[in-house]
Amino acid sequence: MKNIKFACFVPLLASATLLSGCIIHVDGQGRNGDVSGVFGSIELDEGSQANNLSTVNGGIEIDSRSKVRHVSTVNGGIELGDEVSLASAETVNGGIEAGTQLRVEEDLSTVNGEVLLGKGADVGGSISTVNGDISLDDSRVGRNLETQTGDIRLSGNTLVEGDIVFTARRDNSFFKWGSDETPELHITASASVGGQIILQRPVNLHFENAALHDKVVRRFSRE
Repeated sequence: MKNIKFACFVPLLASATLLSGCIIHVDGQGRNGDVSGVFGSIELDEGSQANNLSTVNGGIEIDSRSKVRHVSTVNGGIELGDEVSLASAETVNGGIEAGTQLRVEEDLSTVNGEVLLGKGADVGGSISTVNGDISLDDSRVGRNLETQTGDIRLSGNTLVEGDIVFTARRDNSFFKWGSDETPELHITASASVGGQIILQRPVNLHFENAALHDKVVRRFSRE
């Protein structure tokens, strides 16, 4: 990880909560604990262990070969190195990006942001976004992929054991979610989907394996 001149160093001997705007740099190799902040990012060193990492206004960066339970932020991205193990990760305004061989027991989710995972990811639960792309390569997802306005790209020997769902847009007179552009679904010949491809809105489909069209279920009016 990059060196930070002004940082808060937090040994994970016990839970810690910081309200300041500094970067919370966690040197907790071989230890467990919770770290939470309100105004500040969190960085976890390579090969470290932690229980829960959470912040409100800041990103979370977890270096390679680290193990963490739950990771969450509101305004910030989540960046994961190679061979990171998690129970789950979620953010609202920010993406989730990982290196190779990510292991996630449960779900990955964001509202406004992409989910970009390196080769060999294994996610036991679902991956979901509202306004953001999902990209997987040689990976496995135990449940569903879900987005509303983002594109989904599956390459290599990726397997989605559940459904792929493009949800309907939520428009009303006061608020409108997402883009007017039609999202796209790209699936290469060696990738596979165990469940259905459920379209609650128009989607441009790009399948190298034509048999995938038999899995498509359209639940919207074509008028």
